[in-house]
Amino acid sequence: MALLDRILDLVFPPKCKFCGALVDRSSLDPCPKCPPDLWLEGPQAVVPGDHFARCVCAAWYTGALREEVKRFKFRNQPGHAKAYGPMLARTIRFYLPGAYDLITWVPVSPETLETRGYDQARLLAEETAKALGTEALPLLEKSKNNKPQSSLEGANQRWKNVKGVYAVPDPAALAGKRVLVIDDILTTGATLEEAARTLRQAGAAQVVAAAFCRTPKD
Repeated sequence: MALLDRILDLVFPPKCKFCGALVDRSSLDPCPKCPPDLWLEGPQAVVPGDHFARCVCAAWYTGALREEVKRFKFRNQPGHAKAYGPMLARTIRFYLPGAYDLITWVPVSPETLETRGYDQARLLAEETAKALGTEALPLLEKSKNNKPQSSLEGANQRWKNVKGVYAVPDPAALAGKRVLVIDDILTTGATLEEAARTLRQAGAAQVVAAAFCRTPKD
C-alpha cells in the first residue's frame, strides 16, 4: 500500500482541497500554505436572513479556494466534500450550538443530478452531519430545473430565478422542528432564502443555514 501511495503521488500529486497547494496525502487539515485570512471569524462568518434566522460560513469564496470549490461542484471532484464537511461542521459547532433539530441540504434538480452524477450540496451536508455526529435528511426536492444561479448577474435575477423551485415532499417530517439547511456557496442568499421559505411554509419552526463559503462583497 505504501508503494502504491508513492506511485499515486508521482502520477497524481495530492493537493490541498482548500488552496490547491501540494500536500501530504493523509492530511485533511488546511495546509501551511493556505492564506491565513481564508477562514471566516466573528461577524464575517454570520449572515442574517429573512426566512432563515442566520447563515454561517466557513471561508471566503475567493482565490485558489474558489477554483477548488468549482472543481468540487462542476468538474467531477466529489471527494472534496470529505475535506469541506469537517471544516463546515467546526463553524456550525461554534456559531449554531443547539440551534437545530434536523439537517438537510439545498438539492439540485433531477436533470442536473443526471448530468453531473452527484449532488454536491448533499455530499457536503452528509460529511458535515457525520462530523457533527448525526445524519442529513432529504427534506427538500427541486421541482423545477431553473437556470444555474452562477449564470445570472445581479441579485434581482437570482431571486426571480429560484422563486418556487423547491418543495417539501413530507411536511410531517419537519413539522415543528428547527432545521439547518446546507449549501456550498452563499452569494446573494437567494437560494438559501427560498429553501428556508419553503421549509418554513411546510411547517418548520425555525430555519438556520450554513454554507461552506461566501462570496466577498465588492
